[in-house]
Amino acid sequence: MTLRAELTALPPREQSKRLTAAASLVAQFRRTEPDAAEAEAALAAICAWCDGGCLTGRYFSDLVYSDEERGTLRRLSEAAGKPSEGGWNALTTATMYIAWLVYRETGEAI
Repeated sequence: MTLRAELTALPPREQSKRLTAAASLVAQFRRTEPDAAEAEAALAAICAWCDGGCLTGRYFSDLVYSDEERGTLRRLSEAAGKPSEGGWNALTTATMYIAWLVYRETGEAI
């Protein structure tokens, strides 16, 4: 069974728990980036949602890219060519996927 098939067979919150393995990325960010507040916020939100927290899809979307031009996507673009680029890419992708799961669960408009 592929990882994708394994993940999609699980309920959304269980899928999210599997993706929190990205928590180890925060340690990497702390070593390579002067400030990883966006990473810490995204991982905290993912963990909170996994534990049953009521967060909105919009909240997760803002963690990726907000109206104030902050978020993991901005940090990913700033990290191009740096050692942390892969970590920002993984975290941004995971956060976007969790946002999609939340939108599906809540039925809120995108």
